[in-house]
Amino acid sequence: MAEIKAANLVTPGSVQLSINPTNPPQQYVDSDGTLKGLNVELADEIAHRICTPVTLVRMDFPGMIPAVKAGRIDGMNTGMFWNEERSKILFMVPYGVQSLSVVVAADKAVPIKSAADLAGTAVGVETNSYQEKWLTTYSEKLVAEGAKPITVRAFKTATDVTGALLAGQVDSALLIDSVARTLVEKGRVRETVTGLGENRMSMAFRNKAVAEAMVKALVSMQEDGTYKKLFDKFGLRGLPSGQMVAIVGPGPQ
Repeated sequence: MAEIKAANLVTPGSVQLSINPTNPPQQYVDSDGTLKGLNVELADEIAHRICTPVTLVRMDFPGMIPAVKAGRIDGMNTGMFWNEERSKILFMVPYGVQSLSVVVAADKAVPIKSAADLAGTAVGVETNSYQEKWLTTYSEKLVAEGAKPITVRAFKTATDVTGALLAGQVDSALLIDSVARTLVEKGRVRETVTGLGENRMSMAFRNKAVAEAMVKALVSMQEDGTYKKLFDKFGLRGLPSGQMVAIVGPGPQ
């Protein structure tokens, strides 16, 4: 595959993508401070296929879309959930599927067995996230049905959300399912509800030519089996069988 033209990149010779390494196993930092996870290995493989280095720039999620729109980075490699609004301001490239899970502290007996049980409780989420929007919308639905509202408490990162949960600042937390299960494996939380708000996780880009190059690389990975191998390695869900990676949405208007 041809190298991406310098004119299409913020920094000629390298694709600059943001990442927030607080969401294992998608992206995280090991004990040595090294970036690990599905999105890190996808970036390495994409770089090889587009003949252009991919530089991962660590930042918190709330600043990512503004950074892309301002031309400080080329895109986002953080597993952001697709939605129509975002697809009109960035070139969105869905490449996998995830849902949301409710977790509670492992040592607390919190009676939450369904999403409806969140009514009248305090729930922690990442700020400016799909999780926050889903939870706020669901709370409005509960109120319309005569139930108590959910107290939505937003924190900067998933790590902060978990810290607030374990400190007793919230009754439960709404996390991406893979993050929730990583915490369950560590014995820190219990997963009480899962499968909420299923949606596609996406990369996102400011320049269509860059997005198209990423799509070609990911499709080639689907075709030769590398894509499935990486998703299986990290226990994550790829797109349904036969569905090829593509730009979804009109992009910046």
